[in-house]
Amino acid sequence: MNEPRKQPASTEDLPKARRVKNWKTRLFWLVPIGAALLAGWFIYSDVIARGPTLHIYFDDAQELQPGKSEVRFRGAQIGMVKKIRLTKDNRRVEITVSLDGSAENVAREGSIFWIVRPHIGVEEIKAARTIVSGNYVTVEPGNGKPQTEFNGLPAEPIIEPPGDLNIVLIAEKLGSVKPRTPVFYRGFQVGEVRKCDLGPTSQTVRIMVQIKEHFVPLVRLNSKFWNAGGINFNIGFSGLDISSQSAQTLLSGGIAFATPDIPGQLAPKGTSYRLYDKPEQPWLAWAPSIPLNPSNDVPQQTSNNPP
Repeated sequence: MNEPRKQPASTEDLPKARRVKNWKTRLFWLVPIGAALLAGWFIYSDVIARGPTLHIYFDDAQELQPGKSEVRFRGAQIGMVKKIRLTKDNRRVEITVSLDGSAENVAREGSIFWIVRPHIGVEEIKAARTIVSGNYVTVEPGNGKPQTEFNGLPAEPIIEPPGDLNIVLIAEKLGSVKPRTPVFYRGFQVGEVRKCDLGPTSQTVRIMVQIKEHFVPLVRLNSKFWNAGGINFNIGFSGLDISSQSAQTLLSGGIAFATPDIPGQLAPKGTSYRLYDKPEQPWLAWAPSIPLNPSNDVPQQTSNNPP
């Protein structure tokens, strides 16, 4: 016969399980947690934080690279060029741009896009950042309805600040003048050429000049403009006189102007002037007293000579 099992006298006699804490088990849970966080970040960046996808059409996409070329506004990166391809008729280039969600308001009717390329001059290197990072796309936002397709401009547009003055110079030939050629008054740069084009009948050249707000009072209806680039040769009783406006104009060209001692009326926007090949001697002696507009962003010219 089977003998009956002995029952323990109390629960204290029962065997107890011992829990052993293993740090490797805890690390195992970090893997799914990290994966979940990473997935959440991708969802946020690709769906929630991403703005609209734009299609911009340019005549050419010189130096732009998908995945590398940026879209910038006011110096901040607001998007990236994702794809570059020819249009179906092979006449233009379609650039697909992905904007950040914070910049979706720049894509509106009236917005203008263009490609920023480096401009190397004697005094400055404009858009020097592009020399290292490559060309990029920038925008001047419009005020219309949201839009996703745009026609890009072939060059930087002329955006006239409220106080600046745009005038037109008429010349028989362009010579050394080109966009960003400096404009001088008494050797001080007061503006620059923004655009050059042929006249309506192709018999003259139209040169659009922008004068900075601070120096607008210098331009009067009776002011005279001339080409200050290159070297001037004058033969007189004292012999051969060789001169130039400055080292900058000697290399890159320039335009100068003068206003008579009795200034005429202020020039309105769009006033046209003839651009002379060289100045007449009396123009160089003009020295009118003209108060300038106050401005905080005008560079100060230093001199070692007392006034």
